[in-house]
Amino acid sequence: MSALQMWPDQETAEQGERLGYRTRSSTRLNNPTLCAQVRGRHYESLNWSLSGILLGGYNGVLCEGEQFDIDNIGLAGRRLWPVLINARVIRVGGQNGMELAAQFLTISAPAFDILEGIMLRRPNYWKAA
Repeated sequence: MSALQMWPDQETAEQGERLGYRTRSSTRLNNPTLCAQVRGRHYESLNWSLSGILLGGYNGVLCEGEQFDIDNIGLAGRRLWPVLINARVIRVGGQNGMELAAQFLTISAPAFDILEGIMLRRPNYWKAA
């Protein structure tokens, strides 16, 4: 399966900082709410974009800088699709202490299509089941 490299690996992090990767350029969406499966647990998004996600209700063990995989994604309360998204934890905590902000590092082409379809409100990604 092909994948789109959203951000190079850890060895190029310093170069990325010089180029301003910490400066958010993607538009964040609060609506619709996504549901993402991380390590077998489902979390709903507080906001998201094609380059990252902020998850609410997070009470896991991931720490800043750690990488993890998102296994399934879709609209909250609707169908979830299996995906391959590798992400890096940007911060944990937030206003209520239970938020996880993540930057997508590698995202499979089908996962990108799903996120883009949800963002553009394509009917086949808005089905209930």
